[in-house]
Amino acid sequence: MTETARLPQYVIAGLGQTGLSCVRYLLQQSVAFKVWDTRADYTVGEELAARVNADITCGELPQNYWQGVTHLVLSPGIATDLPEVARARQAGVSVIGDIELFALAVKQPVIGITGSNGKTTVTLLTTHILQQLGFNAVAAGNVGLPALDSLQQAADVTVLELSSFQLETTRSLALWAGTILNISADHLDRHHTLAAYSEAKQRIFDHCQVAVVNREDSNTMPMTAVETKIATGLNPASEDFGWDAAGQTITYNGKPLLALADTALVGLHNALNIQSALALVSVFSQDMTAAAQAVKSFKSAPHRCTKIADVAGVSFIDDSKATNIGATEAALQGLAGSVTGKLLLIAGGDAKGADLSELAPALTEHVDVVIALGKDGQVLSDIAEQGYYVESLERAVQQAFLLAKPGDTVLLSPACASLDMFNNYQHRAEVFQQAVKELSA
Repeated sequence: MTETARLPQYVIAGLGQTGLSCVRYLLQQSVAFKVWDTRADYTVGEELAARVNADITCGELPQNYWQGVTHLVLSPGIATDLPEVARARQAGVSVIGDIELFALAVKQPVIGITGSNGKTTVTLLTTHILQQLGFNAVAAGNVGLPALDSLQQAADVTVLELSSFQLETTRSLALWAGTILNISADHLDRHHTLAAYSEAKQRIFDHCQVAVVNREDSNTMPMTAVETKIATGLNPASEDFGWDAAGQTITYNGKPLLALADTALVGLHNALNIQSALALVSVFSQDMTAAAQAVKSFKSAPHRCTKIADVAGVSFIDDSKATNIGATEAALQGLAGSVTGKLLLIAGGDAKGADLSELAPALTEHVDVVIALGKDGQVLSDIAEQGYYVESLERAVQQAFLLAKPGDTVLLSPACASLDMFNNYQHRAEVFQQAVKELSA
């Protein structure tokens, strides 16, 4: 059989949430596929094997595995530079991800959102505003609902949260509007350099009609030609979206549009997030007054600078989703204007290759006490003026409460991934909440 005549043969790599969505999709398309899970010690149960209904190979692959294969569909958690992936490429296999499959199949308009921080907030807020304006909008991608599963819903607009991992295996995604919210050191254990990480994010603009950019941040600007740009920023602006610092108000074309105090979102980073969402929505509706009104009814996603309790006059804030330095910096700067007493920061975990000492200026400026934990937490306790290193999150909460007085604030904003000690950032938040609850027991 010649190269051009061979039957399409897909390999799905990874059996997590994304991998299983690829299984469902290819089964619906009646496309022949087999599955590779990189974990050599992974045991495939009977129920999972029945759902997959295809050959599953775990760990090392046989020598002829890539023979006849045309496409390798990588789950986002699997690095593109693994030796087996290189072997696939050498065999002429096209390496793609679930977003590429989505891009080739989707019929309705798509909005794409990426960045180091704020992706989920902007994705959910954009979807909420569109829904309030009468659009049948669906949030998907890195936000929870797999992109391929969203194809089953009759949406007017799909709003995709996109990670750098998803974007690096995507080349055909044509967006009505897209944005890079910001770039800060993250996932350097995977991308190795900030430039490579930024380059992956830039792929969002490859086939994008409207780019939403921060006029004050060159990292958010498209490196490729984009037909139209809409600007945001925390500065006064006579065009597009701007900020009136005196009135703490978002402006549109130089006129007041929305006071931050009228929303459930706090901090200057969220003023930018709101602007980005409104800018993306403006591609579909010119009624910015109604769009701004819709922002007022939006409730923030959990584990993102959310106040969870007051115990004996001490406030506890859950920002467990802050899994990189930039997210914690944004939380510290955003809270700076509203914290009246001392700010005690609980942080640490797996820094994913980032240099936590870069947090030193923000700690000096905004934080009174640092209580650190986890694989890379010692760095934080060492650079803090008043720092403690503890062995568990429960102990961190107890230590913070011992040091705090009424009027003080304890912020969990780790600046690190959670996987060295927890299942995920949600699990970390649950442990934090339970430890806070036990303070008043």
